[in-house]
Amino acid sequence: MAAANKVMWRGFPLESLPLMDEQAWPPQPHTLAIPNEVLREASSVSDLAAFFAIGEAWAQMVSRYLPANPTVLDLGCGCGKLARFFYLNPGLRYVGIDLFKPAIAWCQRAFALAGDRFRFEHFNGISEVYNPGGDIAARDYVFPLETDSVDMTVCASLYTHLLEPDARHYLAEICRITRPGGAAIISIHVKPALGKSFSGDEARIDIAEGYFVKLAEAAGLSVEARIGVIYGQTAFLLRKGGVSRFQPEGLMESAKRGLRKAGAAVTLKRSPRTPT
Repeated sequence: MAAANKVMWRGFPLESLPLMDEQAWPPQPHTLAIPNEVLREASSVSDLAAFFAIGEAWAQMVSRYLPANPTVLDLGCGCGKLARFFYLNPGLRYVGIDLFKPAIAWCQRAFALAGDRFRFEHFNGISEVYNPGGDIAARDYVFPLETDSVDMTVCASLYTHLLEPDARHYLAEICRITRPGGAAIISIHVKPALGKSFSGDEARIDIAEGYFVKLAEAAGLSVEARIGVIYGQTAFLLRKGGVSRFQPEGLMESAKRGLRKAGAAVTLKRSPRTPT
């Protein structure tokens, strides 16, 4: 296991980062391999139990909202933490995209037994942390998918790292590639700096819930539900088409205060009855 204060993968140049499977638990007949702990750490968490627990929890949550025989896009797929559980659904088609090239290279080899059902794409995006040699700004990236072709987009711990212009662009792209009535599940941190709606840097981004709703709606997506907190991040269900049903608590309180003020104003305007 990685030491608590040491980041293993940053000790390797990207081109020489180890791509071997987890040697303590080698693949068995007709099974997917497990990525080594350096890849797991770079994509999520090195601890194998946590890696499996988070991946399974996300896959189960997403599966609750999937139609039959879905096409799923996993943005920021890493080394297949969710993909390995989606693989168990024989009717599911999957596209995983990530800018961390070693993770994509490992997945392309490890998921070869899935045939053309599973596809992994490297996006050579600019990232000071994960891809310093990238040449495409996230806000300029066009997802390699046809318009109206995806049933579900998953962003597990992606919007916790996207700067606002990139976050806006990705929401617009998600709307473009989603089929009418299709969905996205996105997790965010919800404690921006005091007085801010969107704050942080690439290491951690926080977005106020009400502001996230506005960003989604501006991109053509409605916020159907606040699913809940999953391993420290708040997950939302977005839908292409329809009207947002979720209203953050702060906005609800503001609306209630507005109604109370309106009611009071009406009462004040009433003329007292003249005794007869």
